Amino acid sequence: MKRRIISLLTVILTIGVFAQYSLAHDMWINVEDYTTEIGSPVWISFGFGHYYLCPGTEPLLARYKVKVYMIGPDGNKVSLSAINGWGYSSITLQKEGTYVIVAERKPMFFTKTIEGYKIGKSKKEVKNVIYCKYSAKYAKAIVNVGKAGGKIFSKTFGNLLEIIPLLDPGKIKAGDYFPVKVLFKNRPIKTWVFATYSGFSTDKNVFAYATKTDSTGICKIKIIRSGIWLIKVSHEIPYSNPEVCDKCSFSATLTFEVK
Repeated sequence: MKRRIISLLTVILTIGVFAQYSLAHDMWINVEDYTTEIGSPVWISFGFGHYYLCPGTEPLLARYKVKVYMIGPDGNKVSLSAINGWGYSSITLQKEGTYVIVAERKPMFFTKTIEGYKIGKSKKEVKNVIYCKYSAKYAKAIVNVGKAGGKIFSKTFGNLLEIIPLLDPGKIKAGDYFPVKVLFKNRPIKTWVFATYSGFSTDKNVFAYATKTDSTGICKIKIIRSGIWLIKVSHEIPYSNPEVCDKCSFSATLTFEVK
């Protein structure tokens, strides 16, 4: 009986955790080739939704303003230009090493009313409000040109919620543990961290691995196999003025390839 109660509580807690982290769409960066050669074009697009690293993922709508840039091993920043609602022009990289692509979606109000969602409107701007979130989303991708190198992968870029790799994924192999640090407003937080790889599942909100950061914001993810990986974290806090909105919601993702 005791074992049954423990099992039931585990199921309830798991459902609660996944319910908390699966309500809002997530944003991530897709790269056509995470490991490429000098002079080869790097094509970038976005995933958006709950079907992680699956073909035909919902495109990121053009109405969401996203700033995208790339930082090279020398620390130089290059802005990337959109070619449509969710794709970005390719960039040809001429220097060997590790690069980081960063995407920041402009924070927006999402207010649910009895008539449906009102995007960009706070509680004060609409009627018949059920719930309001002020949402910000961030995404990073790590690209290696030639041989991985440099320390840019472990730098912070000022995102309110950010996943910081503590090892260059270009230098790890299947079977290794991949340590990452999670920061909120540049401070470590204890939170759930989810990870999956391309081909693991085509179902909604399914991950291959789940763990939790410690008091220093660090956790280790077991790289079960080689391939393209996605790591996701979420965090919520009350909005400063409950008459305007109920909660601030933040999410961050990191995509990379393990050879």
